Amino acid sequence: MLNNRFKIESKIGEGGFGAVYRGVQLSNQRKVALKLLHPEMTKDKNLVARFRREGLVLCNLKDAHTITTYDFDQTPDGTLYIAMELLEGRSLHQTFQAQAPMDWRRVFKIIAEMCSSLAEAHAQGVVHRDLKPENVYLENRPGNPEFVKILDFGIAKVMRGEAIDPQSPQLTATGQTLGTLEYMSPEQLMGKSLDGRSDVYALGVVAYELITKRLPFPDAKGPAGLITAQLRQTPMPPSKANAQVTVPAVVDKVVLKCLEKDKNNRYADVTALATAVQEVLLGAGSAPQPVALMPVDEPRRPGSAPYGQLATPAESHHGLSPAPVPTPVVGVPHLPQSPTPSYGPPEGGSPYPAPRAPMAPMMVPRQPAPPQQQPGFAPGPQGPIVEPRAGTQPWVWVMVGVVVLGAVAGAALALLL
Repeated sequence: MLNNRFKIESKIGEGGFGAVYRGVQLSNQRKVALKLLHPEMTKDKNLVARFRREGLVLCNLKDAHTITTYDFDQTPDGTLYIAMELLEGRSLHQTFQAQAPMDWRRVFKIIAEMCSSLAEAHAQGVVHRDLKPENVYLENRPGNPEFVKILDFGIAKVMRGEAIDPQSPQLTATGQTLGTLEYMSPEQLMGKSLDGRSDVYALGVVAYELITKRLPFPDAKGPAGLITAQLRQTPMPPSKANAQVTVPAVVDKVVLKCLEKDKNNRYADVTALATAVQEVLLGAGSAPQPVALMPVDEPRRPGSAPYGQLATPAESHHGLSPAPVPTPVVGVPHLPQSPTPSYGPPEGGSPYPAPRAPMAPMMVPRQPAPPQQQPGFAPGPQGPIVEPRAGTQPWVWVMVGVVVLGAVAGAALALLL
C-alpha cells in the first residue's frame, strides 16, 4: 500500500534514483503508474528538488496530448511519488522500428498533436528538452488510432527560472547539457539559454527521422562529429535523403525550417509550426483531425492553478473517473534520465521501464535500439546529462571539449575580425 491511497501490484522498472510500479487507486479502482524516488535518494537535496519540480510541472499541464498525472505527494515516512495514467498502446519508437519509413502525412499528423502538448508547456515557460520517438506514445482512441501522448518532462527546463521555489538550490549548473545528443538544438549543445524554439528543432529531427528512416546527419562519426554537424552542417532535404520515399517540396520546407541553426530563422513557436503542418496536410487533400492549440502568449485558462501550485481535483481530473471524451490532462511516467538503466515498454504493454544493463554517464550518440529500450532515469545535477547509448570510451570527452571550445573560439575570433 502507498499512502493508504494506492495498492501496488508489481514493479514495472527500476533505475538508479527510483522505480515505477503498476498499481490501483483505491478510491475508484483506476489503474495507475506510480513513480517513486528511492528513500536513500531523499538525502540529495538537488535530486529531491528536481523530483518535486517535475511533479509540480506535471500537475499544471492539462493538454489532452500530455500524459495524465493524477497525484503528486509524499508519504508520512518521506517517500516521494507521482501517480500517472497507465497507458495502453506503443511508443513512437517501437512504431518507427517496425514500420519506418513512415508516410509524411502520418508523421505530420503526429507532429501537429505533439505541438498541442508543447504549446501549453511553453505557455507556462516549460521547455521539454528531450523530445524523441521514445518519449512519444501512441494510443488507439475512437476515431484516432494514433492519439499522441508526450512523456518524460523529467528534465524539462523552466524558462522563467530553473527552480519553482526561489529558496531551492540551482538545479542546472551553468553550461550544463541535458537531453539526447541527436535531437539537441545548436543552442542546447552550446549550453545557451533555451526557449520553445529548441523544442521546435527537436520536432524537426523527429519528423526527418520518421519520414526518411535516418537522422539528419547520419555520416557524423562519434559524439564529436555529431556535435560539429549539428553546429555547422546543413542537412540534406528529406526528399533527397531516401530514394524510396516520395516527399513534396513543401514538406522539405517545413522540416528544414525547423532545423535552422539560428533559432530566429525557425518557426516562432510550436503553434506556428502546427499551422504550417496542417496547411500542408490540407493542401495535399489530407485533412487531419483538428488539434486545439494554446497560443504561446495565452495565459493559463481561468480557474486553473497558478504555475508552481498543485491543481485542485476538479481541475486536474485527480481522483475522478475519466470523462467519455478526451479531457485536458497532465503528466509523464519517468524519473529523470540516468546513466544507469534505461527502460521501455513490452510489446502492447505499459510505456514504463524494462531494466537495461548499467552504463557510464557519457555523452554518446543514439544507436538503433530494440523496441523495448526507452529513456530512463537521470543523474544528479553535476556534469552533462544525456541519454546513454552504445559504450563510448572516456577519450571521447576530450574530443567533445575540443570541438565545443573550437566552435566558441571561432565565433569569438569572427566577432573580433
